[in-house]
Amino acid sequence: MNSRFQAAIERTPTMHYKNYDIFVIAFPRPDGHWSTSGEVQKYGAEGLEIAQQFSGPFKASSETEAKLAVIRDAKLKIDAILADLN
Repeated sequence: MNSRFQAAIERTPTMHYKNYDIFVIAFPRPDGHWSTSGEVQKYGAEGLEIAQQFSGPFKASSETEAKLAVIRDAKLKIDAILADLN
């Protein structure tokens, strides 16, 4: 593969939060910043219940900052979903 940038997509959750798996993907941008987005999955008794793009895209000056923004946003959205269920 002839490319300046090669990305490996990993299917290991970045974090588990309240029975949800949060996946984060980060890419360097040409302007020196990082762009991230996140996906959330949840498995129940009958298999995969939720799988959707959930957070982002976010832009930050470092990969860590960008990933943390996605994680914070995903946690807030999961908490909101759980609050609505009660």
